[in-house]
Amino acid sequence: MSSGSDFLAVVGLPTFKRPQGLTRLLESLEKQLVDFPVQVLVADNDEDKQEGMQVVADLKRQGYRFPLDSFVVAERGISQVRNALMQRAFEEYQGDVLAMLDDDEWAEEEWLSALVRVQRLTDADVVGGNVFAEFTDPPPSWLKDLEGYPRKNAPLSGYVPLIYGTTNVLLSRDVTTRFPGQCFDPFYALVGRGDTEFFTRLKKHGAIFAFSHQAKSHEVFGPSRTTKQWARERAFCDGAGHMRIVLRDWPGLVGMAVEFMKMFGAVAVALVRIGVNLRRDDRRMAGQILIMRQVGKLSALSGKYKRVYREVHGN
Repeated sequence: MSSGSDFLAVVGLPTFKRPQGLTRLLESLEKQLVDFPVQVLVADNDEDKQEGMQVVADLKRQGYRFPLDSFVVAERGISQVRNALMQRAFEEYQGDVLAMLDDDEWAEEEWLSALVRVQRLTDADVVGGNVFAEFTDPPPSWLKDLEGYPRKNAPLSGYVPLIYGTTNVLLSRDVTTRFPGQCFDPFYALVGRGDTEFFTRLKKHGAIFAFSHQAKSHEVFGPSRTTKQWARERAFCDGAGHMRIVLRDWPGLVGMAVEFMKMFGAVAVALVRIGVNLRRDDRRMAGQILIMRQVGKLSALSGKYKRVYREVHGN
């Protein structure tokens, strides 16, 4: 990795029909406390309206702090957008690292410098950061501590076995040089969990992962993503994505038997939670979420997946 004045951090932002969210995110990036060059790159996945492109054009006219570019990714899907960002960041811009956030997030001032600092200390291929859920309205009581709403607050930085998501992540250029040809699988573009699959695949090839506890971002949840239906669909998606990874790696008959035992055990635990917590809406919902994850796994076994990311939440 380059150092000093030769070092370049590219911040890649995928966006689709969320101009207000993208504006909020870009404004937070202008406040970053950094002592190295930064290139901000927006990939707009809406070929028709191109609202993300317009947001970028407006901010550039207003004198945006960092170099800011944008381009359109015509093929629909987050996997395609992330692959396009990787290609441009590392090949066209010759960036040393690519840091990514989603257009429903905003970053605290030390976000980028904290990611870069841990990457330099660990020489990790992938570095993740803390993500906190932020609600536009008071969340319902059943949502308390529910899986699916980020609540990371890891107190320490350092090596970790795996990073599971791209909501707050940094990739080193070594990802493309050490593992040529590895990219996000387009299959997961609208069904979800393509980030987990990609990182799991990188780990099989020897990738190193680390975590930066001071790299903090906030994921904004509006009313449409604080419904029980959305939470159940998210759990279904997580289960289906997990099972597809298991099937890809095929652990053999014994391994699959163990996987089925885990599924049945999870359902049993969930039913107990629901049965003994009839007056606790949050615990009943936690049991339902656990069951939906197992339903997603069974659905994946039959080759059926829900395209849960066709609908855009927020703006």
